Amino acid sequence: MASLLLSTAPLASSVFTASLWFMPALLAAIAYYKYDEIDPESRPIDRKELFAEYDFIIVGAGSAGAVVANRLSEDPAFSVLLLEAGGDETEISDVPALAGYLQLSKMDWIYKTEPQESACLAMAGRRCNWPRGKVMGGSSVLNYMLYVRGNRRDYDQWEALGNPGWGFNTVLHYFKKSEDNRNPYIAKN
Repeated sequence: MASLLLSTAPLASSVFTASLWFMPALLAAIAYYKYDEIDPESRPIDRKELFAEYDFIIVGAGSAGAVVANRLSEDPAFSVLLLEAGGDETEISDVPALAGYLQLSKMDWIYKTEPQESACLAMAGRRCNWPRGKVMGGSSVLNYMLYVRGNRRDYDQWEALGNPGWGFNTVLHYFKKSEDNRNPYIAKN
């Protein structure tokens, strides 16, 4: 009996270890593929009747489009139409470690880069995937919840090219306002 217990102990350990990763993956897959059926109230309002005219039409409900539509719709005098080719994000998109599962899915436009000479060397045809969101929230849904303000020199160059007010020192205020960072150690940084 003791030898039987010793021989089945590794098997029981393997089954337990496999269930540690399999069950969360299974639940995530079910949530992803059945999201619309599980939680239909969380979807955005999809208007069936459209107006003949709108004051503003915004194409793309990504980070920029959603913010612009929200700001414009604060004024009840404006009619705003926000168009998005994709659907609503799923619960998986709230978990940064699972963002890779959203790429090459129905939430991604599935773009590829042009063949590269010094990058994408291990990829077929030296073309990398270029994840771009086809979903409410846009590419920010697919990007592991990363946030980047952008390169200071880009903003300064746009201003130098004749776009007053686009210099980094001018737009920095708006970045900080949208970030609403309340951490006293880095809020003023």
